[in-house]
Amino acid sequence: MVVSPPLAKVQLDPFDLSWRSRLEAVLASGRAAGASLVEVFLESTDHIGLLAEQDNITNVSPAFGKGAGIRVFLEERDGFVSTNDLSERGLMVALEQALGMLGLERGSSDSSRFDGLADLRDYGQSKQAWLGHCPGLGEATSRLLEGTALLERHGQHLQARRGSYARDWQEVMVAASDGTFARDIRLHQSVGLNALAADGEHRASQGRRYGSSDRPDDLRQWDPNASAAEICASAQAMLRADYVEAGSYPVVLANRFGGVIFHEACGHLLETTQVERGTTPFAEQVGSPIAHAAVTAIDEGLSSGAFGSLSMDDEGMEPERTVLIENGVLKRFLSDRAGELRTGHARTGSGRRQSHSFAAASRMRNTFIAAGPHSPADLIASIETGLYCKSMGGGSVGPTGQFNFAVEEGYLIKNGELGKPVKGATLIGEAKEVMPRISMCANDLELAAGFCGSVSGSIFVTVGQPHIKVDSITVGGR
Repeated sequence: MVVSPPLAKVQLDPFDLSWRSRLEAVLASGRAAGASLVEVFLESTDHIGLLAEQDNITNVSPAFGKGAGIRVFLEERDGFVSTNDLSERGLMVALEQALGMLGLERGSSDSSRFDGLADLRDYGQSKQAWLGHCPGLGEATSRLLEGTALLERHGQHLQARRGSYARDWQEVMVAASDGTFARDIRLHQSVGLNALAADGEHRASQGRRYGSSDRPDDLRQWDPNASAAEICASAQAMLRADYVEAGSYPVVLANRFGGVIFHEACGHLLETTQVERGTTPFAEQVGSPIAHAAVTAIDEGLSSGAFGSLSMDDEGMEPERTVLIENGVLKRFLSDRAGELRTGHARTGSGRRQSHSFAAASRMRNTFIAAGPHSPADLIASIETGLYCKSMGGGSVGPTGQFNFAVEEGYLIKNGELGKPVKGATLIGEAKEVMPRISMCANDLELAAGFCGSVSGSIFVTVGQPHIKVDSITVGGR
């Protein structure tokens, strides 16, 4: 066993009220240059990542960062610049560059048109001790190696065992010339296990990732035995499974990470970034049915401990519960500041970004299809011949909602009952065609942690759903 030495803790100066005068000077200068609105996003980060392969820690990746992103609006147009120089001079240089993108110059007006910042809304005050309460490098290493060892205990024919852990701590402060002044501390932890089983020509790979926000003790609460047992059982079931036959079938998608298809194929089409680009087929359909009446879909940032939850978004707005689709009818789009300006859709507390290097954009938080009245058994019993997708893998999505997703663990449905395991299945479709075919939703809603990449970088999100039935979808296979 190889264990790296303890990681020295780096103390980063906090964002506090001492920043007010510096930020107000930047905002006033931007407004005096003629900008409609100026926003400054300050960020400080502390990251640690671990990778275990077999029974060794093979990578330790610490990272620390601090910087600012400055965004300037002139009506609907905007310019964005990021910098690691947080001195007043550094911020002013970045402001000048952002203004220049819009043809504006500092000092072009005598009037600042800025009334000063509001009182600080400090969501991070109660979270100051979180980082110190997280597992240290030694404890995290021990837990991760425990997980990979348990894979060996539970598995058969295992060729490779891997585990990974990441802890991301972030402090942010947002100040804008509309008076917005807010600060927060965020904490995300995730742990994953993966096993590759091989026996002759047969192969099966299974993995699971678990994640939470705002819970320093979460790695300590993780049950590696249950995780390893679940992964190994799936790998064993799929190792010698037959390949599925291609065709068009009714399918039942399991809960939790099954929600990744709705997130990717439909959720992105309900962000105002897609309305701005003209790439969503739903742009003019608010108030109209876009899905089966069985479908209600929600995006929110409020669920305690969920990976996509937050006390405020990256534009300083508190999150809300946004009903996107209600009984099949499109109700709302997810909107950020730019989305509101350019499309007229009101902000929803969904302005998010990976870091200070990105301008915020309308992004999902915890996105899920709501629970329905049925049991999972009801859905399976309603199908004569079809496919049960217990676990979903990776996939790809086109700009207007075309998708294909691999089924990591699948079973045939025959005469309303689960049959033999099958592998090699890929679900292929388009959001606007598949959404009206989701005819039944079960009563077992669960959420799963994930990462989402888009125009403003990679962010922490939650996907989810109960078991759902799709009346017909194209299944790629052999």
